[in-house]
Amino acid sequence: MSTMNNERPDIRSVEAFAAVVSCGSMTAAANVLSVSQPAVTRMVRDLEKRVGFDLFDRNGPKISLTDKGMKFYEESQRVMSNLTQLTQRAHAIRDERIAAIDIIATPTMSAGLVAPTLSSLTDLLPDFIHVETTTSERVLHALRQRTADLGFTAFPADHGQLSCLAWFESRLVAVVKQGGQYDIPAPLPLSVFETERLATIENSYRIRRAINRSLEKKRVTPISEIATNSSLSAAMAAREGLGIAICDPITAIGVPIEGVSIRPLAVEIKYDWGLFSSEENAMKDQLNLVVDAFTKRSEHIVSHVASLSD
Repeated sequence: MSTMNNERPDIRSVEAFAAVVSCGSMTAAANVLSVSQPAVTRMVRDLEKRVGFDLFDRNGPKISLTDKGMKFYEESQRVMSNLTQLTQRAHAIRDERIAAIDIIATPTMSAGLVAPTLSSLTDLLPDFIHVETTTSERVLHALRQRTADLGFTAFPADHGQLSCLAWFESRLVAVVKQGGQYDIPAPLPLSVFETERLATIENSYRIRRAINRSLEKKRVTPISEIATNSSLSAAMAAREGLGIAICDPITAIGVPIEGVSIRPLAVEIKYDWGLFSSEENAMKDQLNLVVDAFTKRSEHIVSHVASLSD
C-alpha cells in the first residue's frame, strides 16, 4: 500500500477502527456502532488509504492488527481521549467552572497514590477527571507537552521544565506469603534469593537496576525469578507462594493485598517519588490542597516503611 497519501484521517473512520479492535471483528463493531458491517469495512478501508498502510492482516473472516496497526491504535486512543477532554473543557468554559483535570501516572502511582490524593479533594473536583497510566518517561513527556496537568511518578533523574510539587524518599521492601517461612520480624537478607525465587519488575533502568546492584554487591545470584512490568503482579506472585517479591513501598503499602506480609530488607535500596505539574495547571488555585493530600498519603507510606524495622 502506498505511503505517499497524507490525507487527514476521518474521525468516524477512526472510531470504527477502534471499535473493530475492541470487538474483534467488523461484524461485532457494526453491532456496537449500530451501522452495517459493509459500512464498517468501508470506513476501515478508507482509513487505511488515508494513513497509507494496512491496519489489519486479513485471513478470510479473521483479522488481526498489523504492527503498524497496533501503533496507530495506541496513538488514536490518545487523540480520541484528547477530543473528549476538549469537549469537557469547552463545556467548563461555557459554564464558568473548573475544566477537566488530566492526570498522568505510572501504574504504581495510579494504584497507590492517585485515588487517595483525590479523595481529599472531592468537593473541589470537576465533573470529568482523566487518569492515564503509562511509563515514567511518558509522564514527563506529557507534562512538558502540556497534555496533562498533574504527574505522579518515581523521581526522575531529569525533570527540567517541570514544577516538582512534592518529593519523598523511602526504600524497597519484601513482600512474602502471610504465615510462610519468611513471614518473620527480622529483616530479610538478599541471600534468601539463593534458595527462593525473586519476583520483581524488569525495568533495568529504575528499580531493577538498583536491585541488581545490591545483589551484585552481596554476590548473590537468584536461583530463579519472575520478571514483570508491574510491582503488583510481583506481590501477587508472592501471595501465591511463587517466591519473594521486592516491591516499591507505594505498591506494597498503598495497595493492601490480603494474604501477604510486608517485611524490611536487610539492605537499604532507596526509592523516591514525586508529584509534578506543568507550568500552567487546571487546578492552579487548588494546588496547595493537592500537594497537602499527596503529602499526607506519602508520609503515611514513609512512616509505615520506617516502622517495619522498629
